[in-house]
Amino acid sequence: MKLTTTLASGALLCLALSSCAAGSPQSVPAVTHTVTQTATATATVTAEPVAPVVVAVPVPAPAAPTTAIIPGNVAGMNAEALDDDLSALGFKKVVYNADTGKTVLLLSNWTVTGIDNAGAEQAVDKAVVVHVTK
Repeated sequence: MKLTTTLASGALLCLALSSCAAGSPQSVPAVTHTVTQTATATATVTAEPVAPVVVAVPVPAPAAPTTAIIPGNVAGMNAEALDDDLSALGFKKVVYNADTGKTVLLLSNWTVTGIDNAGAEQAVDKAVVVHVTK
């Protein structure tokens, strides 16, 4: 940046101000400042190769079975063990029916006496009825 000012104009300004302070009615001369500014910008851009983007395509999960075969020959099994087996097959609703009419709360305390529709294929969202005793 180049800045040009004249010393004379500064001196005139000082004289003009001092004479005004003395009480003389003189006009103040105009002061001119010349500013010259030069700007140059250079930019260098280097492009780097971009690696290709790999997009993982989701693999659809295997469809859950809609039907399963109700296991047979379950008499004498622990009710909790049978419940685990039925869950593994995909059955969502299992109803435990106590032969004595009591409420079945803790499956590990009950023994299976039978199951409805043993060996039949049934929808997994349909209830499976298991008969138990203490």
